[in-house]
Amino acid sequence: MRKYLAAATLAATLIAGCVTTSARDVPVRIDSSSPQAAEASYKAMMQDRSEADQQKLALAVLMLNMQGVKSAHEVVNKPELQSPTITRIRQKVAGMTADEIIALAAQNPSVRVAPAGR
Repeated sequence: MRKYLAAATLAATLIAGCVTTSARDVPVRIDSSSPQAAEASYKAMMQDRSEADQQKLALAVLMLNMQGVKSAHEVVNKPELQSPTITRIRQKVAGMTADEIIALAAQNPSVRVAPAGR
């Protein structure tokens, strides 16, 4: 009976360790089911990244929000463009990881962002 109990305990511990390890390895994806879900998944995505990677992701979200914008006048007249968020582009980035969002933004040649002073 002791051998069975010890074996069951050992198996449960090993399985729990495997589940915990694999959950950490799965990248966060944007949940586009609602604006709140998109915002929550974006925040979780940002938490797992370095400061430099957070900046890359934030810039990618900005660039995707600005796709199709022709002028500053358009930004002034559309309040949703004045505060670009993940919720505005949630359908475009549905199910994507941070790296996929960054790659998608890089494919857009119509939006260019340069550091200030250049």
